[in-house]
Amino acid sequence: MMPPMDRLLRIRRDVIAAVAPLAAGELVALDAASGRFLAEDACARVPAPPFTCSAMDGFAVRAADVRGPSELAVRGALYAGDVPRAALGPGEAIRIFTGASLPDGADAVVREEAAREDGGRVRFQAAAVPGENVRRAGEDVPAGGVAVATGARIGARQAALLAAVGVDRVRVRRTASVAVIATGDEVVSGRTPDSNGVAVAGLLRAAGLAPVRTAVGDRVEAIEAALAEALATCDAALTIGGVSVGARDHVPEALARLGAEVRVHGVPMKPGKPFLFALRAGRPVLGLPGSPSACLAAFEVFARPALLALAGAAVRDRPTLRLRLAEPAAGKPGRARLLWGRLEPDGRVRPVGRDAAQVRGPALADALLYVPEGVGDLAEGEEVETWLLAEAG
Repeated sequence: MMPPMDRLLRIRRDVIAAVAPLAAGELVALDAASGRFLAEDACARVPAPPFTCSAMDGFAVRAADVRGPSELAVRGALYAGDVPRAALGPGEAIRIFTGASLPDGADAVVREEAAREDGGRVRFQAAAVPGENVRRAGEDVPAGGVAVATGARIGARQAALLAAVGVDRVRVRRTASVAVIATGDEVVSGRTPDSNGVAVAGLLRAAGLAPVRTAVGDRVEAIEAALAEALATCDAALTIGGVSVGARDHVPEALARLGAEVRVHGVPMKPGKPFLFALRAGRPVLGLPGSPSACLAAFEVFARPALLALAGAAVRDRPTLRLRLAEPAAGKPGRARLLWGRLEPDGRVRPVGRDAAQVRGPALADALLYVPEGVGDLAEGEEVETWLLAEAG
């Protein structure tokens, strides 16, 4: 029986499920689709490979002619781009190079290292197997088959596949715009650098979204106005700071004034407990704490996957492994814990950073460690769920 899901993961699941993807997008040229998410399957117009071809330099043969040590007459050569002029007859072989079309009659390619050519004839020492070193037309992607599925993000490798199967236009969702609103007089005045805004905007861009940054002071009217404008002009709003229970934490009141439905305010995680999630006219608002480590942990747990759902991404979660700890990690059960981690050359992971207000820990990390709510101290060598933070290329 599977163990019960952590409270935090249940809340996370519900937040993601509450965010509807943007409406189907536009048809664009393949060259203009880089970084965009597919709104529908991209299907092959031509098969890949487009014809049956050789996977090796060698000799195209009929396997029935090479059932053991054999000698055949060599009838010419075929290079990539050549069109075979005639079928291969019994007792014949054709010198063939990688990517060249297999002539009719041939059903195997014997690699050149296993053959010896001399005086217009070629000798083989072992039997050929039908299909050996042959790439069948359409074995990679058949004509009409799905080359890249709905929700995939188009990168260089996906574009290469689509080009190979004759796709020159794809339907993609428009790029989701996200207002990033840093709150606090100290940020507006410049006394405290908006490092959270820089980090969050960069993470959004890396995920294929378009951030629009602003900052607003600690007045509920100003925050209300900033949120109203953000939700009128962007697909989502993400606030930083102002979501806890202090005298200047005005984001919840500003949302109430706007008639937003606050669905989550406060979550069982450390750091990042004050996280807030609301909807206004279907548009999501994600409130992150102001402490740097807490801000970025809440972004990873909630904001990133929810906004990828908005963008229409099929994959919302970070790649996850279970890795052994390189050193102990102290903690108390009761709330899920998020620890920044550094991958070691030996395959273990080392926790870095200790304070929710720390900036350096997240900067050193290339992983985030998820410790379930019922777990206390962790010993060196214990396995821990590890979210890999490097962006896919």
